[in-house]
Amino acid sequence: MPKLLAKVEGTGNGIKTVIVNASAIAKALNRPTTYVTKFFGCELGAQVQMNAKDDRYIVNGSHDCEKLQNLLDAFIKRFVLCPNCDNPETRLVCLVL
Repeated sequence: MPKLLAKVEGTGNGIKTVIVNASAIAKALNRPTTYVTKFFGCELGAQVQMNAKDDRYIVNGSHDCEKLQNLLDAFIKRFVLCPNCDNPETRLVCLVL
């Protein structure tokens, strides 16, 4: 998985953090990019903007790479690793009951 890269843009009330390589990270985790971005928004209490067409994923506010990487690690632990063996090579499967 590539290391998370984030770039803070803007100032004042318009400050936002762009997750530069969100698509590459999500692809490595075998999860949709929107899931990772929404997780960041929920954990940080911030709005997110997602534009898959332009490959641009934004979390409102100023957030450093270390904080986002820690949240990504939490996402991986909760939603990617196998609960039985901690294998990261899992697939997301939707079951209809």
